[in-house]
Amino acid sequence: MYRGNRILAMIPAFGCQQDHHGEHIRILAKRPLIYWTIQPLLQMVELDEIIVSSEDVNTQIISSHYGANVIELPSTHVTEQTPSLLAVKHALAYLEREGKTFDIVLYLHPSSPLRQPADIESCLELLVEGSYDCTASFTEALENPNETWTLHESNEATLYKDNHYFFIPKQGHPHTYGRLNGAVYAFYAHYAKECIHSFLEGSVGAYMMDHKQSLVVKSEADRKEAEKVLLARLDAEGTP
Repeated sequence: MYRGNRILAMIPAFGCQQDHHGEHIRILAKRPLIYWTIQPLLQMVELDEIIVSSEDVNTQIISSHYGANVIELPSTHVTEQTPSLLAVKHALAYLEREGKTFDIVLYLHPSSPLRQPADIESCLELLVEGSYDCTASFTEALENPNETWTLHESNEATLYKDNHYFFIPKQGHPHTYGRLNGAVYAFYAHYAKECIHSFLEGSVGAYMMDHKQSLVVKSEADRKEAEKVLLARLDAEGTP
């Protein structure tokens, strides 16, 4: 429990393709990829329950082995683009039938293995202390949107949304720009139940996360980079 709120940590591990499931449990730095999301959650005493939502049996078995509870996501819920919100609502309804209710949901995708407990705690703290419906982790934007142009079929180029800040020195721009890194989301359960398409529909608080820890494993190059960091952490901890 965190400041009187019951906290559910949820890890989504589903996909429409068989090989996608393999990525969740593929070995990375001596452990399955999903382990690196489960493990920091086990260190957090504030959490009331840690679940993995998946329709894949192998993912369920491995997640359970490493300490997470498992909720079987019905195969009918898994489509080409399974909405995260659908899985969240299914998990909350499933747990309510078991007599378990929660105030806040932490949503952590397993493809972000370098996040630290401090990142999760910071998003949680921002949600509780701020006046937001949801908080999310961001990292610095790769490109400034003020420098973006629209290229038309006629070969004409126009400023994206007629952005006049392109003509103003960067120090005169009014905002800092970030991009969602997908590592941590925190939101109120009652709010998620009312959302239609996404849990980012309401007011969103931004936690700026270190760029290196924001790595999302999508390619072999990403895997090699993440593995180097994780192996170094194991060595520092003296973990075999």
